[in-house]
Amino acid sequence: MNDEGQDKGGSERSLNHENIVSFLDRLSAGNGKNVLTKIQESSEDVETILRDLANGPTFESLFKLVRTQTHSMDWVAKADFAYVGLPPECEALGFRSGFETQIRPRLGMRSDGFEVIFKALDACERPTIIETGCLRVPQNWDGDGQSTFQFDWYARERHGSVITIDINSESIDSARRACSSVTSTVLNDSVATLNALGAQARKPVSLIYLDSFDLDLSDPMPSAIHHSMEVMAARRLIGPGTILCIDDFNVPPLGPGGKGLIVDRFMESVNAEVLYVGYQKIWRVQS
Repeated sequence: MNDEGQDKGGSERSLNHENIVSFLDRLSAGNGKNVLTKIQESSEDVETILRDLANGPTFESLFKLVRTQTHSMDWVAKADFAYVGLPPECEALGFRSGFETQIRPRLGMRSDGFEVIFKALDACERPTIIETGCLRVPQNWDGDGQSTFQFDWYARERHGSVITIDINSESIDSARRACSSVTSTVLNDSVATLNALGAQARKPVSLIYLDSFDLDLSDPMPSAIHHSMEVMAARRLIGPGTILCIDDFNVPPLGPGGKGLIVDRFMESVNAEVLYVGYQKIWRVQS
């Protein structure tokens, strides 16, 4: 009896081992045994192994196959609260209540800035929001701010619209999954896209939120130049009442300037009203 039980257990273990190797083979293009050995011997940390699998062509193919199936398109129309780490009960809340109770406590250094943005937007009917640099890592509230999701929720409630622009396809995928059909995603260079949008604009937009080119603390000028180019490209989208915000403005230990080093000088020269200065800087155009 015991021998039979042991044999049965051994067979089950062997079967499970084969299943695991087969599963890993599927994710690693036939390299399952090597991956399993790495896991068992802890020769590499789990994060490194997961990244290797995620970067492989098999995983990418499976991911795109699942995401591009058209049996149900509900995910296109609805925001995904769970994806960005918010509890299910948030879906029943209005934006203002959700912001105060669930979002603001997660925002860290950006909490006051976003509060100012949304209060200023309340004066806009059917707000149009344009963002450069979209939501890229879900649930990374303190690190990135999940701004695209916030704008989507706000615009959905106010019958407005959001356009978010990013040159990274993975970031665009994240924004599409997180947001509802109120948000349009554009995979392209932000400067070229802002210029094209401006050529079609019939009136100024409500908010331009600039957070594209990553800031290098040891060499902030490339990012500052890029964001100044964005403002020039968006000139036909900006008019009286337009709110302009630049993220990563006052970043320790660099101090004030950051991504907005050049834009700050320009906004001062046109007498734009300063609404907030902190980790973000926010202006409202007067005329």
